[in-house]
Amino acid sequence: ARLDASLEGTSPSRVALGSALAAAFGFRVASMLLDARRAVRRRGLLFVLFAALKRMPVVRGAVAREKRKLIDEMDADMTAKSLAAGVPAKLASLPPSGHPVQWVLREAERRGEKDATWRPSNSQMSGAVYVADEKHFEMCSAVYARFAHSNPLHADAFPATARFEQEVVNMTAHMLGGGVGEGRNQHVCGLMTSGGTESILTAIRATRDYMRETRGIRKPEMIVAYSAHAAVYKAAEYFDITLVRVGVDKRTMRMDVDATRRAVTKNTIMIYASAPGYPHGAMDDVESLARIAVEKKTGLHVDACLGGFVMPFASEAMGEAFAKTYAKPFDFRVPGVTSMSVDTHKYGLAQKGSSVVLYASPALRQYQYTAVMDWSGGLYISPSQAGSRSGGLIAQTWAAMVHVGREGYVERARDVLVGAAALRDAIDAIDGLETMGADVTMVVAWRSTDKEVDVYVLNDVMTKNGWHLSVLHAPPALHYCVTPANVRSVAELAKALVAATAETRALSRGGEKGVAGGKAPIYGLAGGLPDRGLIGDILKDVQDLMLKNA
Repeated sequence: ARLDASLEGTSPSRVALGSALAAAFGFRVASMLLDARRAVRRRGLLFVLFAALKRMPVVRGAVAREKRKLIDEMDADMTAKSLAAGVPAKLASLPPSGHPVQWVLREAERRGEKDATWRPSNSQMSGAVYVADEKHFEMCSAVYARFAHSNPLHADAFPATARFEQEVVNMTAHMLGGGVGEGRNQHVCGLMTSGGTESILTAIRATRDYMRETRGIRKPEMIVAYSAHAAVYKAAEYFDITLVRVGVDKRTMRMDVDATRRAVTKNTIMIYASAPGYPHGAMDDVESLARIAVEKKTGLHVDACLGGFVMPFASEAMGEAFAKTYAKPFDFRVPGVTSMSVDTHKYGLAQKGSSVVLYASPALRQYQYTAVMDWSGGLYISPSQAGSRSGGLIAQTWAAMVHVGREGYVERARDVLVGAAALRDAIDAIDGLETMGADVTMVVAWRSTDKEVDVYVLNDVMTKNGWHLSVLHAPPALHYCVTPANVRSVAELAKALVAATAETRALSRGGEKGVAGGKAPIYGLAGGLPDRGLIGDILKDVQDLMLKNA
């Protein structure tokens, strides 16, 4: 009645206009609130708050000045190191005339002297190098050279390359629950990619499009653990997917299953699991996550880029008891797994630039294709993000797999897992260090239990002594990825860690901040800054510097 009285005498057109404006304003406010909620879910509350604060001119200017100072100091340091190392000036344009073949070969060899030395039997590098057999390496190189000119985009012209790819996919799928047989999924299919990141991106994009088409999901969300591979962040940015991050169990470091269940919404397109995860080597509970995926009718991707050519052979390599504890089912034998990523260029022992993405059915795989019907260049169909692909990489992957064979992969899995277990035991025996996670996989992660042993300083000491470890963050830790190329160095690594831990403790007691020129201060800064957006900006500037000073 009051509303009617207040509107008495107002023309109908003004009432209608006022109602429309009020509705538009309300819609705008609601939209802003929803955008803010989505930003908080994607980035976190602190990120959003700091982003708003940095829009203030005074704050923006101060941050820019300090960041510029830091980057200039790093640039000067990188330039000085390049000059000291005798790095020649970079080519900025084509030479006026071409150099002879022998000159090119000599120059390439000379430049390669600056790279980390590949020691096939006792590498001191975490991961990175996997091949320990020089004859195997030479064979892959020879096969690559034979098919370097071929391109699977033109399968009619290069049928051998197309066949190589399908056989690589078939062999990989069979290892992971594909093919014919009890408990297997005969519909598993896939394609080769250039590496794990592309495999992950491809599977996520295909799942997004599939869910949009079949379930009408327009604002896709993907549930990942904090330990999930960084490729999921690329996927979120590239494909406009909201990342919903859940924690990990503090003891096992596995993805929190209960938190995952609570995180599922009507917009969830995928749960992302790792087998194992890169940071701590934890095998996520794929069976439990798959039950949630089936119940909620969402996708489940298993990232087996690291474990795909090791963990399937754990039972044969280490026995049933080991497999039941550390290698529970994680592949297409588990109902609910819809896609997997597997790197053939890691423990598959192929050369770099080779991976496989697998799907539970051809129906899902079709969503990674691109079909163009109205192009003036003709009808176009491409199965992957890349158009042309290297037939040489595909062929050498096939060569690696058929050369090693099942028995060879079992033998290498045994070497890696035995070596990893020995390294875990050795680290747990070092005063001030303890391993992380409960699973025995190829990755061994550890943290400090002593405030006098800063793991980042420990890493600098190990780097000074010729070791290349992987640095972890949130929480601070280190890891070593055991491979066929470095497994014979495990005992030597354990001794080096004992000495380096003592040296790190001595530096701390002596009031030293760390190793001169070490990276510990950078990691300490990153861990201490609450503004994660600023850290991201600094990382982008550092990437520019690395490209500039390469």
